[in-house]
Amino acid sequence: MSVRVRWMIFVGLCVVGIGLLWLRQARRAALFEQVASNDMQTRVQATRLLLERKIIPGALPAQPVIIRSKISRGLARLRSREAIAVLISLLGDTEDAPGRWARNALVEVGAPAVSALSEVLLGGDENAKKKAVVALARIGPPAVPFLRRLLSDATAQANACLALGEIGAAAKTSPEEAEKAFAPLLRSISSLDTALANAAIPVLGDKKVKAAVEPLRKLLSQDALRKNAIIALGEISDPRATLDLLPFISDPLLRMDAVRALGQIGDGRAAASLAATLTDRDKDYRSALVLALQRIGTPAAGLLVGYLHSPDVYVRRAAAQSLRGEAVPAIVPALRKALSDPDAQVRAAAASALGWRGNTTAIPALLSALHDEEGMVVDAAISALADIGPDAIPSLLDMFSRPDPTFSFYGSRALVEMGEEAFPVLVDALDSPHPKTRLWAAVALGDMGDRQAVPALLRTYEHAQGDLRWVIDRALRKLGASLPVSDKT
Repeated sequence: MSVRVRWMIFVGLCVVGIGLLWLRQARRAALFEQVASNDMQTRVQATRLLLERKIIPGALPAQPVIIRSKISRGLARLRSREAIAVLISLLGDTEDAPGRWARNALVEVGAPAVSALSEVLLGGDENAKKKAVVALARIGPPAVPFLRRLLSDATAQANACLALGEIGAAAKTSPEEAEKAFAPLLRSISSLDTALANAAIPVLGDKKVKAAVEPLRKLLSQDALRKNAIIALGEISDPRATLDLLPFISDPLLRMDAVRALGQIGDGRAAASLAATLTDRDKDYRSALVLALQRIGTPAAGLLVGYLHSPDVYVRRAAAQSLRGEAVPAIVPALRKALSDPDAQVRAAAASALGWRGNTTAIPALLSALHDEEGMVVDAAISALADIGPDAIPSLLDMFSRPDPTFSFYGSRALVEMGEEAFPVLVDALDSPHPKTRLWAAVALGDMGDRQAVPALLRTYEHAQGDLRWVIDRALRKLGASLPVSDKT
């Protein structure tokens, strides 16, 4: 055979090989395109062929994001071990969408996917682990036995605890299933494995598992677990823990956690012990203390009134701040007196504390506080008048006719803060016989931002003159409306 013939045969074989390779690539590309089809049957069939021909998972990473995402639906329908393995690999995809689609597909697969998902918690990147935790939690009770076994592995126990907590929380309508999910966590907090206990405690607190209260109370004696136990008891908010937590108020390392926990529980038995620490100068602690006393509420109010007379300005400030939100008529006289305190922060806090719905007895004192030389006090009084609600509206409307426009402005601000309850009154005020009332009602309606005021403002504009026309023009512009064409300049 001549060299030329051999060369032609070689070239022919190369052409055939290239053609076959091109054909295979074209078929592969067509199958991947079908994976994104809107027809589920076509999508599943294409996915099956890609698996059978062992094209995936090898060629999948090179495909566009949309293919790497949509293939999950077909894999979920196949439910085979090979399909699940591909879905597991997609959890760690560099793009977010394929991982989310794979996670949802694994949830659709359900129990057959649990074993593979559990393995992810033992290794792999953190992104894949997070998605695996969510998937296991959504699969629910079938995952509990696998997760329970993972609690003994240091690399997986934290995520296993999170998943068990989510399963238990989702099973509220089924107490038995919730108990099965929480039971391993409850055993874990009494474990000799400190790391495991500290992984389980926050989950039980976050999910507010009442069954954890008694074992958590016992853990307060253990240095390595005490901090997390205090935090968890606060989140569960069960009064059984109140007296156990009180001693930690004096612990310099744990007092912040203790005061927050006691505030979350809101048990009046803690009020006196907490109020006794109002002299503390640490800013962060005092902020946490004020919030705790506010949450305890009425049981603390009577005690706090006494501290408004303290010679220590910091104590008076904290006491006044702690009384905010308390609708207790008995504290009104003391708060009214505190509006004359030499310290502006005390006066501002007292004004805020007087602002509860329907507290009409405080209105005269708050109106007087509008004369205060400190802006913070004025702002607090304005907000308090707004918080009192509709009962304060007549007094605020009266401010519109004051000779000093500053107080008219304050009344307008309070009505704007009051919101929709003041809206119809302000619209009616556009028809008032008093020019200043009409003018400041228009100002307030513009600042309120409710476009429902536009028709009333336009009607008033038709017969308005001078400043009122200018104010309505400004209000309409704020509301995104415009004047009639004939009135535009």
